[in-house]
Amino acid sequence: MTKGIHPSSKLNLVRDKNVLGKEWLNTYNEYFSNQENIELFILKTLQYIPKKKQLKILYPCSASGMLGESLVKILEHKGISIELVLVDISQEHFEENKNPKTKKILADITKLDLGQLFDIIIMRSSLDYFPNKKLQIQVLSKLKKHLNEKGVFFNQAASMPSLIERDLADKIYKSNNKIGKRHFQCKQDIGKIYRNGGFEKIKKIGEGIPLVLTEKEHAKRYEINRIQIEKIQKSIEKVPSKKRPNIRITETGYQMKFVFPIYAAWKN
Repeated sequence: MTKGIHPSSKLNLVRDKNVLGKEWLNTYNEYFSNQENIELFILKTLQYIPKKKQLKILYPCSASGMLGESLVKILEHKGISIELVLVDISQEHFEENKNPKTKKILADITKLDLGQLFDIIIMRSSLDYFPNKKLQIQVLSKLKKHLNEKGVFFNQAASMPSLIERDLADKIYKSNNKIGKRHFQCKQDIGKIYRNGGFEKIKKIGEGIPLVLTEKEHAKRYEINRIQIEKIQKSIEKVPSKKRPNIRITETGYQMKFVFPIYAAWKN
């Protein structure tokens, strides 16, 4: 199914060593395991899910798969039969999923080839793990090839409201050898990335709860030190404050406010 792991995927896996497995649920003050966040994602996607009695769902970059399992429960309650497949590169994440019915595939999605098609693909705050546009387009192309003709891809993308702030956030995450490298999304160019990945139609269907991060959350996750925090402050300072309202310098370090738009995309 795969031939090795892309260097960027391996690098981010190593740098996420402190939040693999059960620790992921506590990441960023439990943002990704927050039930309100999960329910909001499901609420916004339900009306776009194909009307079928049996559905196959692919969840790449799934971690333990909590979001997918929650979606499955809602759909099964509606009388729909579900096959859920999780894909991740961390075995520690999979060890936290205790559902024997859920298929778990240890793989890097940059080289994914499962030989089957799905009705739904879901992704949340993961496209940014692929730290340049070329890789993100490659990932989207791989996902498109796993989607049925009338299937839908739901993605909640970690984003910044403006290109200036997005580029600054990228620079912050690439500023040292401890933080994982990222390329975040922005409404001005996400449509082009999708189209280059083969998705002809993309629609924003909702907005998640914003995520506010400080140097404290980064220090806990990545073990950055005072010198690295001060370097990030200097990078932020170079951009006029009025051009970066969601990224600011504080007395102890910095604060970043991410937004999480939810997109639905189709092949045709």
